[in-house]
Amino acid sequence: MRNRNSGTNTDSRKSGKSSIRPMSSWVNQLLARRGYAQVSVNEAMTEVVTKVLGDGFKNEFQIGNLKGGKLHIYAADSVILQELNFRKREILQAIIQSFPDSKVSDIRFRIQPN
Repeated sequence: MRNRNSGTNTDSRKSGKSSIRPMSSWVNQLLARRGYAQVSVNEAMTEVVTKVLGDGFKNEFQIGNLKGGKLHIYAADSVILQELNFRKREILQAIIQSFPDSKVSDIRFRIQPN
C-alpha cells in the first residue's frame, strides 16, 4: 500500500525493512552483467598459460569460456594448436593450481575462427 503524501511503501516501514539496496550489490550486479569479472579472470589465465608456454606464445592463443568444467582455449593456427595439445597436462595442472575454485577439469583446444 502506497502512502500518497510521501510516495514510499508503508508496508516496508511496518516491517522495519528498508527498500534501499547497498551500493555494493549494484556494483556486483553490473560487473556480472557486463562480464568485467570474466575479463580479468581470462587475463589472469592467459598469464598462467603464457608462463607455461613462454612469452613467444602470448598473442597466439585466447582463453574462451568454461562450460561443464571444460575450459576452451582458441589457437591462432594449427601449429599453435599442436603445441597446446602437446603441453595440455602441464597447462591444466598450472591452471588448477592457480585457480582452484574455477572447477576446471579439462581443456579443449580449437583454432580460432577469423
